[in-house]
Amino acid sequence: MDTSPSAVLRNAAFEIRVTGGDERPVQVELRDVAAGTVWADGAYIYRAARRVTDGDLHVAGLRAARCTVSGDGLLIEGQLAGLDVTHEFHLPADRPWLEERLSVTNPSGAAVALTGFAFGFQCAIADTVGQPLADRAKDRLQAVPFRHRATDPGDMDMDFSLADLMTRLGRVPRINFNIYQIGYAPTPVWASEGWAWTSGSRTLGVFKHNQAALEFSLLELEVEPLGGVGVRFGGAGQMEGEPDSLRVIAPGQTVALGVTRLVSVADYTAASYAFRAFLDERGGRFPAGFNPPVHWNELYDNPEWSVGTPGSPPARRRTRPLTYTKALMMEEAAKAQAYGCQALYLDPGWDVEFGSLIWADEWMGDMRAFVAEVRERFGLSVSLHCPLATWTAVDGRGTSYWPAEAARMAADGQLLPGTLCQTAPQYLDEAARRMLALCAGGAQFLMFDGNAWGGECWNPDHGHSVPQTYNEHCAGNIELTRRIHAEYPEVLIEMHDAIVAGMRARYTPVYYGYGLPGSYDENWGFELMWQPMEEIETGRARALYYYNLGCNVPVYLHVDLRSDNEHALILWWYASTCRHLGIGGTHPNPHIAALHRASMQTYRQHERFYKEGEFFGIHEGFHVHVLRDEGAFVINLFNLSDTARVISGAVPFDLLGLDPDRWYVSPYTHPEGFFGGGLFYLNRRVPAWGTEVLKVYALPGM
Repeated sequence: MDTSPSAVLRNAAFEIRVTGGDERPVQVELRDVAAGTVWADGAYIYRAARRVTDGDLHVAGLRAARCTVSGDGLLIEGQLAGLDVTHEFHLPADRPWLEERLSVTNPSGAAVALTGFAFGFQCAIADTVGQPLADRAKDRLQAVPFRHRATDPGDMDMDFSLADLMTRLGRVPRINFNIYQIGYAPTPVWASEGWAWTSGSRTLGVFKHNQAALEFSLLELEVEPLGGVGVRFGGAGQMEGEPDSLRVIAPGQTVALGVTRLVSVADYTAASYAFRAFLDERGGRFPAGFNPPVHWNELYDNPEWSVGTPGSPPARRRTRPLTYTKALMMEEAAKAQAYGCQALYLDPGWDVEFGSLIWADEWMGDMRAFVAEVRERFGLSVSLHCPLATWTAVDGRGTSYWPAEAARMAADGQLLPGTLCQTAPQYLDEAARRMLALCAGGAQFLMFDGNAWGGECWNPDHGHSVPQTYNEHCAGNIELTRRIHAEYPEVLIEMHDAIVAGMRARYTPVYYGYGLPGSYDENWGFELMWQPMEEIETGRARALYYYNLGCNVPVYLHVDLRSDNEHALILWWYASTCRHLGIGGTHPNPHIAALHRASMQTYRQHERFYKEGEFFGIHEGFHVHVLRDEGAFVINLFNLSDTARVISGAVPFDLLGLDPDRWYVSPYTHPEGFFGGGLFYLNRRVPAWGTEVLKVYALPGM
């Protein structure tokens, strides 16, 4: 063990050099070993703003800083704003990455309230007038996994230069449940689960993971009066008060922040795969043998739904049963069987009141009998849409079915009639009881919709902070899944984003809560269900491609096939990008409807590749799904343009983890497809907005 004012650690990917300490600024240089690129080159940022009696006290730099090296770890300790800081770097000799962990402890006898917190590496990027430095002029920053978000217009990506970083502001979602709309507010902080920073021949991945609090990988400018412009990255920081664990630190309390991993890779795609592997290590991966049932959603052909506004339950459906009948559902089950689906998914209408979670015996009959009939006549299981607290309270009607004590409370102590608190024990107890009854009745899948943040709750009888925090609201969602899975572990539970729920936006990290004991099984596919062809044509559906590059938490989505084209583009795009597929809607053109049924036969033949195969992206129009145990992969080609063109790409066998020396065959031979040098080359002409599916496999024993 070496304790000194300077230290150096090195592995195959990085060299980190720390100098200074004691009462001098801690200087940290981070160098890429392969390319020599210097990623960090100045004083490490340690900064906090502490609330005091007459305002905020802003403190920068560690006091009494000391550095200790032990094995492949480097530890920096010191004091900041009355807190003891522990800062660890880990550079394992056998791994091509660096990990960073931070914690702060309040050693005093009084609570410490923080209004700002910013730790991180810094790198100079521009001179004093904001002109990018010569060696940074071509650098690019891209968000991982959402280089493109479902809320972004087709030509807008989270992909920008350092000059853009200095002139553009980040955006944070804002939701208004009174009118059920979402917008964005500008912020100087750019937040993502991770970032890929490309400079020259190398790309630096900067990833954050924290299952205990809402924490993101942040980018923010650092401006020095005489030293030009820098960017802060890595470390930890606050965005809009998150993580909330830093807001008030109790006497003697230690707050451990999430882990930051830095990797050195070749490009953005490699950074996405590295982030995916990072999540896999921490439980963020679908289980072995993942086999969710293909859903048929009755909603799209249901005449009752057509009277409403897409995206929210129509008023007629919320008041009394009309065309939503058992007989109609049996007709939909027959369609599900004809299309090769495995489950009948019931959207709103099966319960006595929207959001009540009580099976409507009056017009659906006994639930066990209904489930048995669907299984015996059509070979299908039954899945249910389950609106939770926030959506139940959209118009206050559904709340009459819930305990009055579960209502939210305003800051002035007045109960808010017609609202529900997602984390109120009175709500959770009753919701769990009703959902367990649905599982006992035979439901095999539950969708957690309407679980979004509905506003602050100040009720001290609910057991949460006063007011309730985002993190507690998210925990309330997961508590409900735990109670169900404790008795029915085989029931699949899909979880909408716990802050913004049924919208294209996503607020919580893609892994948040997944993989924890008893937690949910799937994420929601960003509400791309209503106009799925438009989502493809505008580019919004590209979000699903990038999600799969960087995340193995399964996505569920059901899509309306009625606007599909003569190539079944809707069906195949969402089949290729959603591990759990749902479809519905009979196309008005009988030829396209017949194509859908035929395409579903093909899908079912290859479904293991889509449900449990590893996803690789050669580019946005060239998807690969590999099953190593079968020595095979399925390719989906997409022409995402309005003119016919050749879709080209080369599939590297080493990337897929397949033996390049085996004898592989495909439906296409020269000149369209050929093997050579450990690659499968494919050049296939695809019509406008068209798609192709092919399987490449190794011959047995060869």
